Amino acid sequence: MKTLNKLIDKTDTFLAYIAAGTLLLMMILVFLDVFSRSVFNNPIQGTLEITGEYLMVVIVYFGIGYTLKEKAHVSVEFFENKIPNLLKKPLELFSKILALIAVAVLSYSNLLKGIEYFEKGIESTSLLSYPLAPALMIISLGLFLMAIRLIVNLINIITERTNQKNMGT
Repeated sequence: MKTLNKLIDKTDTFLAYIAAGTLLLMMILVFLDVFSRSVFNNPIQGTLEITGEYLMVVIVYFGIGYTLKEKAHVSVEFFENKIPNLLKKPLELFSKILALIAVAVLSYSNLLKGIEYFEKGIESTSLLSYPLAPALMIISLGLFLMAIRLIVNLINIITERTNQKNMGT
């Protein structure tokens, strides 16, 4: 289990670095677009499409697993503090199982749609006319890795709970 934890941690961290680099690239591209538009009255063609349909997708879906690892998602601690300690772990397990189901369904459906877009050669309707399938594949990959992270978290919660019971007896 430690090996799986290390592998998914390294994968999430690596993808988070890619997401951070992509954010830097997006900031530079937008800056150059605004500069070119303001100074030369000639914006960079496709900046909006590339930043919105590719770069933003990489930032969000390559960073989502790392965010889950760091427990940096928005949570409602107000309710969590009101729940008795006895119910916290079962509710955490239940919420992670629901999240796993939702993420797995979304990942699979994006994969199928991405394959369909590749087969049909579906492209954007913008002037650049670039393929949309890679963005769907990035979404699918990011969600798939998030599902793996949720599975690892579930196993960790269950084994932690089992270890605590064994230590208590």
